Amino acid sequence: MNPNADEIAALEARLAAVEADLAIRKLISRYAFAMDDRDLESIGDLFTRNARVWSGDGVMNASGRDELVRLYQGRFAKLGATNHFVHDIVIDLEGDHRASGLVSAHAEVWRNGVQQIAALRYQDRYEKEDGAWRIADRKMLYVYYTPVDRYDGILGTLKRNLTNGQATDADVPEKTAGFVKYLRLQSQGG
Repeated sequence: MNPNADEIAALEARLAAVEADLAIRKLISRYAFAMDDRDLESIGDLFTRNARVWSGDGVMNASGRDELVRLYQGRFAKLGATNHFVHDIVIDLEGDHRASGLVSAHAEVWRNGVQQIAALRYQDRYEKEDGAWRIADRKMLYVYYTPVDRYDGILGTLKRNLTNGQATDADVPEKTAGFVKYLRLQSQGG
């Protein structure tokens, strides 16, 4: 049985979607390794020319490859060894050259002379540029970022971002639409 042109086109589209998904997952992993290896050349290559990296707490906000490399140079200057690892990834393709993603991750870091641990989410936008998938926008949202000696009980408070000298509210999950809805239903006895 020979497939018709529509069936072939559908298979080609499915294959292209799988290839894009795999390429973006590899991009996400390459970011983690580039962070740990302090590979500034790779960091620059992982982002589109006009990419933006920013954080929910407002501490980070940079746009364009050159500015991003300077941002990471500054971050690396505060860090000793790090260990970034990625957990769950959800990628939504939005055509042949654009996608969005949500990534959960952890990082073990030596920062400013203190052992710390962070749980975070990346809200990403990806674009295919010069034939390669790259990060076009990365918003870092922290579940917590704390010195290890203050980790015990950290999820019992909203003030879980302790890395910048003053405790600030966590970005997620309490501020997500699902969590807000859940709390509203709980307050209504649902």
